[in-house]
Amino acid sequence: MKRYTHLTITCPDAESAEILAAFLSDYPFECFSDNATDEGVVVETYMSPEDWTECGEEATNIINDYGTLTSLKEIEDENWNARWEEESFQPVEIDGMIMIRSAAHPAPSNPEIMDIIVAPTMSFGSGHHHTTRMMCRLIHASKPSTRALDVGCGTGVLSFVALKRGAQFVDAIDIDPWSTESAARAAELNGVSDRINIITGTVEAIEGETYDAIYANINRNIILNDIARYVAALNAGGCLYVSGFLTEDVEYITSAAAAHNLTLCTQLEEEGWVAIAFQKAQ
Repeated sequence: MKRYTHLTITCPDAESAEILAAFLSDYPFECFSDNATDEGVVVETYMSPEDWTECGEEATNIINDYGTLTSLKEIEDENWNARWEEESFQPVEIDGMIMIRSAAHPAPSNPEIMDIIVAPTMSFGSGHHHTTRMMCRLIHASKPSTRALDVGCGTGVLSFVALKRGAQFVDAIDIDPWSTESAARAAELNGVSDRINIITGTVEAIEGETYDAIYANINRNIILNDIARYVAALNAGGCLYVSGFLTEDVEYITSAAAAHNLTLCTQLEEEGWVAIAFQKAQ
């Protein structure tokens, strides 16, 4: 049976836990969960022992900046997702417009509320994070696209909002097989399997394809590294929606966007996190 290195980290508050998870997402951790306690916010995450040997020292330095590593042990594989869904996942309502829930929870009573069903995992994208909520707001307020790309799709939330907002087709990409498996299950629950192509891989997988809208809720470094690819894949007049970074990172993002002739259209901020919509020139 496969073994994992299991980390338990105690952060002083929710903001520290969110920033820590954002920085650790650059490393090959397979999932994150958090739970508020009297001592602070307890974050749990996992990676293979081989990966921990390679990058554990760097990750520990980051952990020490935002919390305390309270437990480090090797464990055997188990169905963490089933345990997490049973114990922790709760529906999320966004501004009375969108409900993100699992199939175990009832549909919204108001038919005007967009109903998004996820097969929740501890991967990023359950709707609880500030960046996911802001990206949902931007997509919900946007003009429906003919074809969209969801980079780092997680559980598929942004793809499903886009499709239910009127997008005809979405390519959804994530490097994490747990995420793409979850997104595929959720696509069936939302009745959109015929309008979404879910890919396990990187943005290189869509080389040569073009889109009216691209969603990238990842982190600053990946956005800056891949923005040229996003722009190349974006149709004239199309929009790039980005999030997963903090207020202090905005200057880097907007400068890179301007260098690629993107115009800032909308910027949202919530608890120090930012989401921005840019448009490519016609």
